[in-house]
Amino acid sequence: MASARHIPASSVDAPGVPFPSDRRTPLTWSTAAIVGGQTSTVLRWHSSAPRSPGRLRLFVACDVRDVRRVEVVSAGTGRPLGSFDIRYADCHQPYDLPLDTEAVRAVLEEGVRLTLAPEPATEPLWIFSGPEAPVERRPALLLAAEDPPAPAAALHRHLTSPASVQPFGWMEGCVLDALYDLHTTFPGDTRAETALRDHLAVYVHGTRLRYEDPRGRPANDRVYGIEATLPFAVVAKRDSRHPTLRLAVESWTARTDPHGCVKDAPTTAEGCYTVGYPMAVLAKATGDTRLREAAIRQLRVRRRRLTWDDDLYLRLLPDGSRVYRNWARAYAWYLLGLVRTLTELGDRPDTEDLWDEAARAARLAVSRRNAAGIWDCYLAEPATGAETCGSAGIAAALALGVERGRFAAGREGVVAQEAWEVLCDRLTPDGWLDGSSPSNKGGEELQRSGYRMLSGVGSGLLGQLGAALTRLGAVKDWTR
Repeated sequence: MASARHIPASSVDAPGVPFPSDRRTPLTWSTAAIVGGQTSTVLRWHSSAPRSPGRLRLFVACDVRDVRRVEVVSAGTGRPLGSFDIRYADCHQPYDLPLDTEAVRAVLEEGVRLTLAPEPATEPLWIFSGPEAPVERRPALLLAAEDPPAPAAALHRHLTSPASVQPFGWMEGCVLDALYDLHTTFPGDTRAETALRDHLAVYVHGTRLRYEDPRGRPANDRVYGIEATLPFAVVAKRDSRHPTLRLAVESWTARTDPHGCVKDAPTTAEGCYTVGYPMAVLAKATGDTRLREAAIRQLRVRRRRLTWDDDLYLRLLPDGSRVYRNWARAYAWYLLGLVRTLTELGDRPDTEDLWDEAARAARLAVSRRNAAGIWDCYLAEPATGAETCGSAGIAAALALGVERGRFAAGREGVVAQEAWEVLCDRLTPDGWLDGSSPSNKGGEELQRSGYRMLSGVGSGLLGQLGAALTRLGAVKDWTR
């Protein structure tokens, strides 16, 4: 069986605008600019694919810190086909434009013209193009397969391919954890292990680390912030003596405040997962008791700074204010960080209070599910709308806690399984999780707006959930 038929554009004719000199694309993958005014970027196809409903997909190739709208018309007759609503996009972010059968016919026969709407854009929008860009990142038509796989099987195919590569840091780390879990859950299936090697090879070149920070600036052989150390958990699991691990350790040391909290300017819930967990992996692999103690401190200080009665906050700012109260992804990072870190550290008396905290947070999350069986963007605030990425992370943490014997299979386990079923219905035919709120660089107003998009992070978190449920026997082999 095949997932959605993926037909990349045969040619991309774009204006000759220079790429920003202070930024870089991954592995020098080729890009194309979309600009406003009378100049268009033209995509054309030379394909005899059958005409059927589908979608036009683009991938953003450089960080966006504002709102852009890309108008799409057929290249020959100028028929309007729709527009892409792009808000605060990260590199590698995909956007889909649904097309009916007649629109697909126009795209295949005429091509399309892409133009930035005059307001509010002031800079070009950069997309991956070709030929150097991998086929999975080029502009493409996606047409439904004649014999499509089940949604979960499409998720597995997506995760175990180059299509799931994310920006290095917390985003790629969520996918790497999924691939590692899939590899160990299905040891006879080599696809996850192969994909894991391929993903790491995008960023780790021998003893060197090559990647771009969230703003697209080169960050070779350095760590841009605490979110960037999550991938080192999988690096350490595979090779606890890998030379790049020193970058993580040096970064943690440099960012440790007087109370032992590794942070950037604010204290964030992400640090439970992006710092505490890789610390614990490395501590376990090397027997380093100081790292073990530091990993425990990451959890304790965040419990103290980010929880207030029954509320959880994403950030404690330097001025003492807390923001993003009960945001779904804050719950995901907090719970995943607690469960994964404590699992790596093992069952010892000095961590029992933290397991108690994980159980408390899990009970709160379960009590705040929405009517659909997942979670709203802000828990128990239905007006903010269901949010799939945070929901996948929360459910994955619940399943991992049940697997560890710390959460109740009849409560948290059932909730995790029900969330899996709901979220699988939100997958695209080629395995991207739809219905995620964007990255939080657009602030809380955007998070509360109901704006949703595809999420590679969400696919990774859903993969972690599926692997855990498989080990629990709660779902059957969903990989084919």
